[in-house]
Amino acid sequence: MNQKNIHYRLPWKLIKSYTWAGLTKPARAILPIIGVHADKNFKARPGVELIAELAGYSDLRYREIRVGIKDLIKNKLIIREKEGRHHVYYLTDLAIWKPGRSYFPIYKEAMIISRKWADLTPCEKSIYPVFGNKGSINHPDVLDSEFHCVGDVYKIWKYCKWAGISRWSFKSACKGLNDKKLMEFEEWEESITYWVYVPQ
Repeated sequence: MNQKNIHYRLPWKLIKSYTWAGLTKPARAILPIIGVHADKNFKARPGVELIAELAGYSDLRYREIRVGIKDLIKNKLIIREKEGRHHVYYLTDLAIWKPGRSYFPIYKEAMIISRKWADLTPCEKSIYPVFGNKGSINHPDVLDSEFHCVGDVYKIWKYCKWAGISRWSFKSACKGLNDKKLMEFEEWEESITYWVYVPQ
């Protein structure tokens, strides 16, 4: 596989089970970073300093990163083991995509290494994979276009619940994702139509 096309397939089952919504904000920021660094055995070795940089955290004591990693372990999304002087992380079943199931791709180079992910607010990080997982990738409006998928939001509260954010945060995150050119939105009387762009 071309190095630039490596991506983490964030599974819909993780969102549908409300596990994603129940994670702390640092944990949501960290999981895709561990995901894109995982090998074919779902084993990853990114250091705490690299995780912090790619997740958008600047605390030199890495307090939020440690909290996030503990939360991922507590929610059984990763297993952490010591390998010499460093830690190794294994993705568990709930954090791994299975063939035939829905997922949202987060690309290592274009999204993580480029710092696009780090530049997102916690609420934007929370809702972006929800939109991506709920949208239709085979819709005529996105086939042969630059967009990954298109979808309609009829009940904002459902999206807020899947993402673990408030209604006010939902609107703020939508504006931010639109401004960062990761999504486009059209508001109608009874729904919001959205298009999701995935940097590759």
